Amino acid sequence: MIRGLVRTTIRIDNNLKTRIELLAVKNTLSFNKMLTYLLDIGYNTYLEKFDKYYERQNEIIKSESEDNE
Repeated sequence: MIRGLVRTTIRIDNNLKTRIELLAVKNTLSFNKMLTYLLDIGYNTYLEKFDKYYERQNEIIKSESEDNE
């Protein structure tokens, strides 16, 4: 597996940055690893909600098509 360096710029306020730094210290991680971990959790949560939304939409469409028949 080839691993590359990804450079990003994230604008966050000082309060949020401080809270992330404190979480990193508490869990003995670097700031960057903690930020990556939090982004990963957020992304996974987003995908779960996204999938559930479309499952509900499919159920609604099925029930509407069954009512029309």
